[in-house]
Amino acid sequence: MSGFVLDQFDREIISLLQQDGRMPFLTIANELGLAEGTVRRRVSKLMDEGLLKIVGIANPFKVGLQTVAIVGLKVDRGQLQPIATRLAELTEVRYVALSTGNYDLVIEVVVGSNDELLTFLVDTLRDIPGINNTGTSVVLKVAKENLAWEA
Repeated sequence: MSGFVLDQFDREIISLLQQDGRMPFLTIANELGLAEGTVRRRVSKLMDEGLLKIVGIANPFKVGLQTVAIVGLKVDRGQLQPIATRLAELTEVRYVALSTGNYDLVIEVVVGSNDELLTFLVDTLRDIPGINNTGTSVVLKVAKENLAWEA
């Protein structure tokens, strides 16, 4: 990033788009008392700076992916970044984080069944050198998922 500083309008634009990512620029402009072109330019700048991304997020349980698991991995410390990069390339992996605590990496795995999860844990992870140990928790039900935060 180039040191871009968010002002109050940027924060309000982000907040409105977090409520509805498809909100028209004209609606945002009217809400904030700005010109539509100003909102359009600000959103474009926020996206160019990597401060804002607008995406559609599917609910895995509603699109046939019935098994979601959180997997903690203990890895060779010298291989931390290469392993994270390799995991991020896997279609079954939705989230990869380097972490402190009991595990060096934490990933979210989304697959169609428990059998597919077993294959992922036993076969796919085995093929990645440097993974020493894993701990897996299956997500039974999501009680809250909020991707928004206050800007």
